[in-house]
Amino acid sequence: MLTEAVKKSATLIEALPYIKAFNNKIVVIKLGGSAQTDHAILRRIFTDIDCMITLGMRPVVVYGGGKKISAAMEKAGKKAEFIDGQRVTDRETIQIVANVLIDDIGTELLGLLEECGGRGELVNGRDHDFLRAVKKNLPDKPEVDLGCVGEPVAIDAVLVYNILEKKRIPIIGPVARGCGLDNGTLYNINADTASSLIARDLHAEKLVFLSDITGIYRDVKDQESLISHINQKEVYKLIDEGVISGGMIPKVQAAEYALEGGVRKVHIVSGEQPHALILELFTDTGVGTELVL
Repeated sequence: MLTEAVKKSATLIEALPYIKAFNNKIVVIKLGGSAQTDHAILRRIFTDIDCMITLGMRPVVVYGGGKKISAAMEKAGKKAEFIDGQRVTDRETIQIVANVLIDDIGTELLGLLEECGGRGELVNGRDHDFLRAVKKNLPDKPEVDLGCVGEPVAIDAVLVYNILEKKRIPIIGPVARGCGLDNGTLYNINADTASSLIARDLHAEKLVFLSDITGIYRDVKDQESLISHINQKEVYKLIDEGVISGGMIPKVQAAEYALEGGVRKVHIVSGEQPHALILELFTDTGVGTELVL
């Protein structure tokens, strides 16, 4: 029993410098994969987030919903179409996107958070004008019209700060509103891209991508080759070598955008790892990949 108690005290001592360093700091957490859809995993994550608040941190949650959007489109008799990874979003589809992201997924996440003892508020560009965007174009395919797909350009940071002051957790759905004369148009935003802008504009200490991916591996077939710490120069080298490829490329690009905007560190962590947030943020080695400039 004494040995176990000593181990627990050592863990607390290891965490102490991080607790002090992160006090009152904002951490943006992007939910993806099973970290967003599995209720058992979500309850663990929300318990970690509640712990973060108790330790003096200010967490902000951003989520996506690609699979549920596709399912809702199919139910409405519409076929999902993607070009260069972007969902083609006509006027009818953007209403489906907004309803699924805000009314279905957002409400569900809010309920689960409350079950875990936390208190949150839904934030988005439809109901609060929180997220602003311009129409996204594909430079190498100027003839392609993606419809209501946007590139995020600004947020209402004060809205989030006010929620955080009430010790509540902003839960952000990536639906944006157009700028200026385009104010009446809603835009579908990639959740990773939205997370990086939000982290940047909130002057966050960290951005954490929680998904089914443990991190960046030097060899995806070798579970022992996980890279715990990497800078952007090394990231580009691994992209050139084909080690970082596919869906990981836009994720590390979003990480770079956040880092260049002042976010100190970005983490890629598997939400399936129990208490991944706590282990990544408050231990020396972590359980995922930490990216820096």
